[in-house]
Amino acid sequence: MELTRRDVLEGGVALIAGLAAAGLAAVGTSPAPVAACSYTQPASLRTIAMRRLAFGPSPELMAMYDATPGASDEERFNNWVRQQLNYTAIDNTPCANRILSAQLKIRYTHNSSTINEVRPLSWLSASRETLWQQRVVPDLPWAERIRPYEEVRVATWLRAVYSRRQLFEVMVDFWHNHFNVRATADQRIAATWPDYDRIIRTHALGNFYTMLVEVTKSVAMMYYLNNVSNKAGGGEGGNENFARELFELHTLGSDNYLKFYSQRGNIPVVEYGSERYASAYIDYDVYDASRCLTGWTIANGRDGRPNTGAFYLMESWHDNYPKTVLAPAPLPGIEPAPNFPFNNGAERDGMEALRLAARHPGTARHLCTKLCRRLVADNPPESLINTAWSVWMQHRDSPDQIRRVVEAILLSPEAKSAFGAKICRPLEAMWAFLRATNAALPNDVPAVNGDATQGGYWSSLFWSADQTGHRLFGWDTPTGHPDRADYWANTNALLRTWNIFYTMAQSWGGNVTIDIVGQTPPGLSCAGIVDFWLQRMLTYIPTGDLRTLLINFLAQGGDPNQPPQPLRGAPDWGSADAVNDRIVAMVQLLATSPEFWLR
Repeated sequence: MELTRRDVLEGGVALIAGLAAAGLAAVGTSPAPVAACSYTQPASLRTIAMRRLAFGPSPELMAMYDATPGASDEERFNNWVRQQLNYTAIDNTPCANRILSAQLKIRYTHNSSTINEVRPLSWLSASRETLWQQRVVPDLPWAERIRPYEEVRVATWLRAVYSRRQLFEVMVDFWHNHFNVRATADQRIAATWPDYDRIIRTHALGNFYTMLVEVTKSVAMMYYLNNVSNKAGGGEGGNENFARELFELHTLGSDNYLKFYSQRGNIPVVEYGSERYASAYIDYDVYDASRCLTGWTIANGRDGRPNTGAFYLMESWHDNYPKTVLAPAPLPGIEPAPNFPFNNGAERDGMEALRLAARHPGTARHLCTKLCRRLVADNPPESLINTAWSVWMQHRDSPDQIRRVVEAILLSPEAKSAFGAKICRPLEAMWAFLRATNAALPNDVPAVNGDATQGGYWSSLFWSADQTGHRLFGWDTPTGHPDRADYWANTNALLRTWNIFYTMAQSWGGNVTIDIVGQTPPGLSCAGIVDFWLQRMLTYIPTGDLRTLLINFLAQGGDPNQPPQPLRGAPDWGSADAVNDRIVAMVQLLATSPEFWLR
C-alpha cells in the first residue's frame, strides 16, 4: 500500500487527538487531574506563571519573567506576580500601537448604496455620551450601530495576544464573565460597549463595591437586566430582574439563597466585627432591593430626561416607603425592623442596597471561591478560599481590594503547588497558540482580487471562535461562561478549536501569519525541533508519550537524531516544502495535546 502525505498527516492527527480527548476527559472528571494525566508532570512556577496567570507563554513574556530579580524559582515567581499586579508600571506601548494601527472592515448595503471600507478602531476611546449618539442616529444601519462592540472584540484579541500586562488581562476577562452582558442583546448595549469595557478595565484590580456601583449604572447592565425600566408600582417594585441577579450572581451567590424561607426572623445571623447581617438572602430581599433601585435609569430622552446615555436618577419613579434588605433579626423568630427609612431617596436607597450586598461575608465567600477557581483549580482547597476571604473582608474599603486578594491567592502555597487542575477554554487555547507561535494577527482589507465580499479576516476569526461555544461577549445568559473542565472537555469545543489551529492561518479562515518554520532553529534534529517547540509552547519538556509521539511523527521512520528528511512515495514528498509542512503539522498536533491545554 502506498503511503500518501494525507495518510501521514491524518494519522498523526488521529493519534494525538485520541490521546488528547482521553486526557482532557480525565481532567474533567477526576478530582486529581494531574494524577489522571500520567503523561504530564508537575511544572515549575515559571510554567504556572506563563500558563495560568497569562494567556499562555510567549518569547517576550518568558524573557520578562526571567529578567525579574530573584535567586530562587519561588522568589522569581513572587516578584513576577507583584510586577504584573503593578500593571500600570509595565510599558505596554507595542500592544497599544497594534491597537492604533488595527484595521477592521465594515460592509453593508443601505438605501441602495453599498459601503465597503476598512477603518481604524476609532470608537474605543469615545465617551459614553459620544457612543450613545451612535445609538440615536435615525435610520442608522445595524452594522454601524454595533461597530463599537466589534472594535472592542478586536482590541480584546490584540491585548490577549500581545499585551505585556497579561495577569491584568486575565482579570479583565474574569470580571467581564462575572458581570456578563451579551453585547448584542440590545443596540444600545452594542453601541456603548467600549464604555462598559472601560468600566471593567478600570476596576478589575480595584475595589469591588466601587466596580459594582459603576457596573449597575452602566448602559449595558441597565438595559441587559432591565433596571432601566424599574419604576415604583406593585408590591414588589417595577422590575426585579437586576436585583435577582445582583444577589444570585454578582454578590452573595445562589449558595446563599434560602429559597423556601418566607420569614426573615427565622434566618440565622452572621457577624463580622460590629456588623450584623442576615446570613443569607430570601426572595423578599430581592423584592426590596428592587424597590431600592427604582428610579435608577438612563438619560434616554424619555419622560423629560436628557438624551445623553448617562446614568440618571428619576426621583418620581422611586419607591420611598421603608424597606428591609439583609437585615438581621434581633432575636430568633422576630422579624427585623426595616433598615431603609421612609423617604430616604433613590440615590441613598440604591447605594446602600449595593453596599450591603457588596460587604456581606457571603459575598466575600462567593467571590473568593470564583477567583480561586479561575486562578488555581476547578475545585480549590478550602484553606485557600479562607485565606482569600480573610483578605477580602479586611480590605473591603481599600481602593486596591481586589489586587490584594489576587496577590494573596497567587502567593499562597496552594496556588504554587497546583498545576494541571484546570484546562483552557477554547479562546484561551487559541490565544495561547497565537502567543507561543509569535503570530501576527490580521488587518482587514476592502477586497481580495477585486472581490469586495472578501478581506474581512477578523469576522472569519470571530465566526470560527464562536462555533466552539466560547463566544466573546456573547454568552446568552447572565451567568457567564462556565469555568470548569467538565463543561469544556467535549467533542464540539475540542474538535472545533483543534481545527482552528490550522484554519486561522488560511486566507479564508483569518489570514493570521504564523511562521513556524522560520522560528525553528536551522539544523536541529527531529528530537531537537520537538524539544524546541515543547519548551516554547509548554515551557517544559514532559516525560511520557507526547514527546515520543511527536518525534516519531516528525521522523516518519527516519533517524530521530537527524533533521527531518524528505520522504519517498508521493510526487511532492521529496521537496523541502513537504518537510516544512511536517514541522508545521507537528506544532499544530502539539497544540491538540492535553499538556498544551492544561493550566
